[in-house]
Amino acid sequence: MDQVEQKFIMKLGKRIAQLRREKRYTQVELSSRINMEQAVLRRVELGGTNLKVKTLLKIDSDLEIPFKELFDF
Repeated sequence: MDQVEQKFIMKLGKRIAQLRREKRYTQVELSSRINMEQAVLRRVELGGTNLKVKTLLKIDSDLEIPFKELFDF
């Protein structure tokens, strides 16, 4: 993965964490709601893993936000 991709994934992870906190969900709560291991969500928020679009759709649906808002960084 090149630097541009890594930077994007890190920004996306930070944005997901920000939106989760705004909804007052813990990592455990959100991960349970979207059927994801908490350790995986933690890696996502730290920018350590690339997500499939399907997973991003689950996250935005559960956080009740427009999909494009995930990328508002």
